[in-house]
Parts: sequence; structure tokens; C-alpha cells
Amino acid sequence: MYRSIRLASAVAAVASTVVLAACGDSGTSASEPGRSAPSRTASAPTLTGTIVFRRYLSSDESWAALFTIGTDGKIRKLTNPDPGVVDDRPSWSPDGRLIAFTRCPPSAPCRMFRVAPDGTGLAPIASPCPPGADEQTCSDDANPSFSPDSRWVLFTQSTGTVKRDSNGEDWIEHSALAIMLTDGSKRRVLYRRAPWSGDLNTPALSADGRQIVFEEVNSGFSKLAGKRAVFVIASDGSSPRRLTPWAENSGDQPAWSPDGRWLVFHSHVEDGSQGQYFLMHPDGTGRRQITHFADGTWIGRPSFSPDGESIAFAKGPENRIAAVYTMRLDGSHIQQVTHTTYWDSAAAWGATS
Repeated sequence: MYRSIRLASAVAAVASTVVLAACGDSGTSASEPGRSAPSRTASAPTLTGTIVFRRYLSSDESWAALFTIGTDGKIRKLTNPDPGVVDDRPSWSPDGRLIAFTRCPPSAPCRMFRVAPDGTGLAPIASPCPPGADEQTCSDDANPSFSPDSRWVLFTQSTGTVKRDSNGEDWIEHSALAIMLTDGSKRRVLYRRAPWSGDLNTPALSADGRQIVFEEVNSGFSKLAGKRAVFVIASDGSSPRRLTPWAENSGDQPAWSPDGRWLVFHSHVEDGSQGQYFLMHPDGTGRRQITHFADGTWIGRPSFSPDGESIAFAKGPENRIAAVYTMRLDGSHIQQVTHTTYWDSAAAWGATS
């Protein structure tokens, strides 16, 4: 549902030349079909680098800021939004110098910001919307992620009018995958669905800049209404391909491994069934379930560690809250990283410069 990212309650158990010139060629590629998942390791994940995450500051989850936790185990507040504003969906630049995120005020389009890992240099990635703007006059920009060279930002661009379906859910007219430089220039659309057909969420480029993974959600005006799946598409916006079954409702910001050989995602996003984490090659082969959580466990977006050996994620509810955890690639050695009064999630693991 449109605005599900900006208003989602975690409690709801709920181009080619532009891109390739910016990204270059790292020499990595998808693994061979049938290659096995990473083997079990003997020790628990080590917290190298820094994890950034969203923490709610109010019990009604209408106010949220970003925090970081590093190797010293200390939690530091990164952003200071006004009450009623939600900072969400943080993403690290590969060079470790910036964090991009979505900032959503209560009654205006969301915008994307960038900030240094120490909290300095906060700035909008594109021009702010004027007072009274809506999606017909100023695009709603959300879900940023960086190109491999850290110069470009890939994101969801939402524009047009909003229509309500028979279930009372709102859907935006135009949902698109778009890209622009971190200063907001050279914006362009890479891929767009038909009007009011659904949302294109949380795009991310592979390490070689050749593919984009994203989550597609069908609107109430489409076939398979309300269903979602993980897709990959060429970086020029061509040849979209679905990797997961619609019936599984997989997604929630699927992430690339640093070497581009694996995707991590979870099943049953906000559909009432128990979600689990999976690994899969970007060609759809080598799929492996890595967790077996008991019914009633809420889980959130996953993120690979900078060395590709571990995964950061959120789960709960423990005492009606969620926290950030880490685990190995086989789902072993789960370790709790944060403790909070309300809710921690949307974890992204980065290597600071």
C-alpha cells in the first residue's frame, strides 16, 4: 500500500550508461547455478563496522530517529527529527562516508536526506517540497540506496493522485524506480509500473552496477491484489524478472551481499503468516531458508555485514518490542545487539571510512 513505508508500524506483524559509468565493473558476478549456500561458521558474528537503525521515540510510533552502534557497543543518536517526523530506511554509501535515509513529515511528501556517520553534514538530497505540496506538485522520494561508487542514489519516486481501493487502502498513481546524483541533479526514471497498479519499493544496485533488486507490491486495482515479490531488473530499467512466488509475499528491502553473489530477504511481509529469512542467488538459484522462527515472531529488513559473513536484522516482540540482532549466514549464533523501550528495526550494516 502506498505510504506503507512512511507510516508502517513495526508492531503490525505487519540509464545504463549513467549507472554503469557511475558504478564501473568490480569483476564480481552471480554464483554458478546450484552453488551451495555459505557453510556454517564456528563463532558468533563480530560487530565490525557500524550498524545504523531506526528507533521509535514515541509509543504510537509517530516519531522516529536514526541511531548507530559501533564496535564499542555504544549507541549514538544520529538524527534529531521534530516530533511527528519519522526518519527511516537508512542506507550506507559503500565508501562509508554517508548514510542516506527517508524523512517523512506527518502531512507532506517524504524526502531523502544524507548525513555523515558522526551526525554532521545533514542535508536534503533533493530540493525540499514547498509548504502545502502534495504528490501532484512535489514527488514523494523514499527508500534511498547508493551506487557502488557512492556517487548516485537509487530510490522510489511516487507522484500523481492517490486512489482508494475497495479495501480502503491508498495507492499512488505513479510508482517508479529512479536515480540521481547525491546532490539531487541528473534525476531520471529507470522503471515505472502502470498507473495505480502498485508500488516499487527499496531498490538496490548490485556490486557491479548491472542489476537492481527491489520489492514489487500489487495494488488493489491489480491482479493478485496485495501480493508482493522480490524482483531483479537490469540497471537500465529493462528485463524485470520475478524471483519469489507471489503467494509467499517476500521482500522487505532485499539486500545484496558485498560480492554480489547472494540476496537476503524474508517471506510473509505483513500477511499474518510467520516470516523467515532466505538466501538466494540473483538468478533465482541456490535458494536456502536460514531461520526457523516460532510463530508470532516479528522480523524486519536484513542487511549483510561489510565482510559478507553475517547478517543484521530486527526481531521481536520481546515484551512487546523489537531489537536489532546479528546472525551468521546459516542462521546460527543469533546475538542481540540493541535494547530499547519501544522498537528498533530497519538495520543497515556499514563499514565506516
